[in-house]
Amino acid sequence: MQPKVILFDLGGVVCRFLPQRRLAALGEACGVSAERAERVVYKSGLIEGWDRGLGSSGDIHRVVRDRLGYPGTLAALRELWCSAFEPDQRVLDLVDGARPLRTALLTDNDQLLLDALPNELPQVASRFDALLFSCRFGATKPSAALFNQALEMMGSAAGEAVFVDDKPANVAAAQALGIDAIQFTSAAELGPSLDRALRR
Repeated sequence: MQPKVILFDLGGVVCRFLPQRRLAALGEACGVSAERAERVVYKSGLIEGWDRGLGSSGDIHRVVRDRLGYPGTLAALRELWCSAFEPDQRVLDLVDGARPLRTALLTDNDQLLLDALPNELPQVASRFDALLFSCRFGATKPSAALFNQALEMMGSAAGEAVFVDDKPANVAAAQALGIDAIQFTSAAELGPSLDRALRR
């Protein structure tokens, strides 16, 4: 079948993912170390739950306020949350070049980032027809449930989709469902790989 949609991972593909930048900013805002911010948000398992939809933007704001002493507004926290992502213009150019196929972000991330992305990183969000965040599905990659729900939302069969991710386990899970999956290593290598996938 000819591809109809391309699903791109966010962190590690469309953007460089720099979690330490977020943790440093969060620690500075709260007057604590980045290590303490990491323990509270990441090592506690909170972030995994948020990625599965176990918390609204307001819930996340309340947690960092109550547990870390975050003094800022929800709007300020959205900006801080997005600081972990640095867009890769070379990959964004490939997303643009994929038209007229439909494109979507398929990412393991929370409601706070989903709410923030259109305003804080419009050069990323505006390029995609859909923002498919794991928090909307109650599951994270490499779960088959997430892929199946994402395909349903895009109105696509597995054989009509191309998926790009940097993690081998996610690529293998997508391939097991019949999705043409590409492991991302660099924008330079992704271009030819996408060309081959779209010519099949």
